[in-house]
Amino acid sequence: MFKNKNFDVKHYRCRVCNEIHEIKLNKNIIEGKVKFPFPHVFLHGELKNILTTLYIDKDLEIRGADTTELKTEDGLFSKDQVLEITQELMKEIERLTEENLRLCEELDIVKKIYNV
Repeated sequence: MFKNKNFDVKHYRCRVCNEIHEIKLNKNIIEGKVKFPFPHVFLHGELKNILTTLYIDKDLEIRGADTTELKTEDGLFSKDQVLEITQELMKEIERLTEENLRLCEELDIVKKIYNV
């Protein structure tokens, strides 16, 4: 099971796929929130075609869940929005890749120091 003091693990049932899912909520997600419960929105499913909205209270408890299966014809985002989202995601992937490389290099140094 996932253990990290910065995250809480919660479970919810998706009415679209009829499965219970585990979600890891970063404890700092409530920072800056003034109204509770607040919506936490994300996509899941094999094709990332299930839009899930969880309603989270100040104690990081799930107070409700809405799920909707997105269809291609729904047109949730415009082409420009998709392009903008994709560009931001690519930037984040690049940043994470660079961070991963840096951490791998640091790990190699530590392994050499300790002959691991």
